[in-house]
Amino acid sequence: MVTCLNQHELIRKYRCADCGAVMMCACDETFGRRFLAHQLREGCELDTQLRVPVTDGFQPAICSECRGLPADPAPAAAIHGRTSKIKRYYWRELFFAEHAARADWDDAHPDAGEAEKQDAYRAIDHRVAEEIKALHATSPKYVFTELSQAQVIERYAVEIDALSAVYAQAGTKGAQIIVDGAVVSPEAFATRHYQALGWSVLATESIPFHALFGVFMWILIEDPADPLGQMCSFGDRNAFEERRAKDPIWTTLPQDFGTRGYGGRRAAAIDKHFESLVPDPGELLWLFDYWRSHSENLRQYLWAHRPADVDRARQLVEILPSATIISILRYLIAGYWDHYLGWPDLLLHRADELLFVEVKSSSDKLSEDQKRWIADNHETLRLPFRIAKIHKSGTG
Repeated sequence: MVTCLNQHELIRKYRCADCGAVMMCACDETFGRRFLAHQLREGCELDTQLRVPVTDGFQPAICSECRGLPADPAPAAAIHGRTSKIKRYYWRELFFAEHAARADWDDAHPDAGEAEKQDAYRAIDHRVAEEIKALHATSPKYVFTELSQAQVIERYAVEIDALSAVYAQAGTKGAQIIVDGAVVSPEAFATRHYQALGWSVLATESIPFHALFGVFMWILIEDPADPLGQMCSFGDRNAFEERRAKDPIWTTLPQDFGTRGYGGRRAAAIDKHFESLVPDPGELLWLFDYWRSHSENLRQYLWAHRPADVDRARQLVEILPSATIISILRYLIAGYWDHYLGWPDLLLHRADELLFVEVKSSSDKLSEDQKRWIADNHETLRLPFRIAKIHKSGTG
């Protein structure tokens, strides 16, 4: 029996459960040797990010398909330019077919100029995508298992606040709403609505939670006693945003940072760290302020470096119960890269009431990260949550 080390690698590596040998499937050999020779010597375990040497090269009938089994789905994250299920599930097939076709075109047109080449590449990519889309329609390789928005809302009993508004004319960037002659965002419109009902509103989304994590977890993440800790460098985020020379920032990060494997490997150290966090609002606020500057390097790495975002993270500590703060931190440390996106747009609070709200315009839908967060919240975090859906009552 063999198991794949990481379904998200282009040239996948497999480990034999009996002897521990690490190998690749012969069906990838032609493409691998032609285009990805640098990936043939070692693999990377998904849950630990450990580098694993390949010991037995290419072997026949290793992957599921070559053994006559259904292909294993490994959908890629939904990012700009890759939001459709075809592009997310067939990302590996698209890469292989596009690069092979591009290389063949280059061989046949050695004197082509850059503009001609780019036009040809776009045509090739479009043709490949259409071919894979047609193949999926007639003989699907993968079964799309992700729940629809309606299914997520029904399964997790998500309440919907139905609002209505006059939208600005098409042509503006993103959905815009007209209020008292001014054009505002859906989030601003929802904020006004909830404030009129007596709620105080904090704009959240994901970044304040990244900052919260950075401040409270830096001393654990950068632990010099961690055997997998290693020095790494990255560009100064402030310098990048200000378009000036980026001096490198050096810090210590574990090799498996952000993975589910880190949460398991460091379970004892994580528990010890949380035991040191006194579940008292005053103590947590004091610690937040004390660790704010010390956590700069980790927060820079997480793109949680802006003072306004750190200020909002501090407000989370002021608003949320200490036990909720600890629960959020435990959720993030269990698999940061799996959990850091999809957080709701707004946090409402009044007296002892709390409510997280995701704001959706008339045509907007839940992203895959938001669907995943809703499922995780239902099963793990259990934060009060609902969706504010702003229906279009007219156009101004």
